[in-house]
Amino acid sequence: MYKTITEPRVGEEGVTFTVEVGFTDRECLVSRNALAHLRRMKGGQLDFLQTYRAFEDQIHSVARRLVVAGVSGSPLVLGAAYFV
Repeated sequence: MYKTITEPRVGEEGVTFTVEVGFTDRECLVSRNALAHLRRMKGGQLDFLQTYRAFEDQIHSVARRLVVAGVSGSPLVLGAAYFV
């Protein structure tokens, strides 16, 4: 059986995406302030989706660690403090 991967979506609060941890999918949101913080680290004029793509591996890594740690929320919100 093949699994459909949901593409990240830009919304008013940030970018939503899905991570898989232990055969479970978890809906996550990387907030606009977190994306703005990451964009400043890159030093460019990227939009939110471009910033998400540039830091996608790091964002997914943080999300997976939070899921494993049992952080609740639906979606699981990743704020700027997780990327300092």
